Amino acid sequence: MNSNARLSDLSSLVRSLKSSVTTIEQNAESFIAGDTEGIASAWSVSDGAPLWSINLEPSVSSIAFADAIVAIAHGASITAVNSDDGTLIWSIPVDGACDLVVFDGQSLWVTSSVYEIEIEDYVACRIMRIEPRKGIVEQSIPLKSKAWTLDAFGQGCILGLGRPQPGIYTIQTGNDVLHHLEGTPRAPISRSSTSADNHMSFTTSDFQAIQIDQNGKIIDTVKRVFLAGFMHDGRWITYNQNEGAENTEPLLEQLKGIPQYLTSTGEMTLLAMKKPELSGVISIGKMRMNWTHTNEITVVHSHLDRTVLGCLNGEILLLETNVLKRRITKSEFSEDDDSLIRARLRMLRFGDKNNSLEEK
Repeated sequence: MNSNARLSDLSSLVRSLKSSVTTIEQNAESFIAGDTEGIASAWSVSDGAPLWSINLEPSVSSIAFADAIVAIAHGASITAVNSDDGTLIWSIPVDGACDLVVFDGQSLWVTSSVYEIEIEDYVACRIMRIEPRKGIVEQSIPLKSKAWTLDAFGQGCILGLGRPQPGIYTIQTGNDVLHHLEGTPRAPISRSSTSADNHMSFTTSDFQAIQIDQNGKIIDTVKRVFLAGFMHDGRWITYNQNEGAENTEPLLEQLKGIPQYLTSTGEMTLLAMKKPELSGVISIGKMRMNWTHTNEITVVHSHLDRTVLGCLNGEILLLETNVLKRRITKSEFSEDDDSLIRARLRMLRFGDKNNSLEEK
């Protein structure tokens, strides 16, 4: 078995937006990507067909499915569209930039911030709870710091804040009080991720990693870490500043650079490296495949049995576990550049002649 492949050769389909991909969201039937020019587009997973596209300038920052609607954070607004056809339902202005949005099963939670140039810091930060169908703001809570991470947490949310009030905080529906998560460091939070069993991982700007369970209880903490996340079997792994992996067998063999993204489905784990080495590794059970790509990965998102990656050039790649199993077990991949042929085959497979397939 060849241990290297082009990422586009492993992908079930490739789609593209006009500019750098900023965010990706998925549900059972479709996936949506947004870019720096404010375009949000949706495609069907079953046949790759385009479902809808909407221009919400100036830039899309976050997307969340909320039952029959899709909430899109962009510019200075949070906008809801119909998940089937992208028609506008409501739009709410915010102060400054609309940063993040999540859905807790009943309500949307939306954060915003204003960047003050003179002091070179974020001010007027806020989180709102919004009824998703009518767009009614039911809670509006000022924050002393910008939220860098936002995740659903029971009937409420959990935030990772920066300075001057750094740390991990929870908010419950109907209660405007922020609760600092007991025992967690009061350090700026830079990244979060969630496992299939609702354990959460947080990374701080001073290179600490914290794992908590679904009740907010600390399970583990590790220092000198720049990336942490979960494998497809649920194990929490951390990568330290010496590029070593803890809590699992290393995935970095023969890879150069610093790990940037770690994401997993029920059977697959994908690790992507920082440039200049545009490479990574996919692990499915005991099978492994190192991959390379022609453009920088900017965002990754996993859901059910698939992972979607967005790139700096607007390219979007869909990886499906079952398809990957077949392709990884091939004896070898062609050394020739057959990307154009593969793009045309994907057009025939998915019956989409309107979408631009760009294999860079």
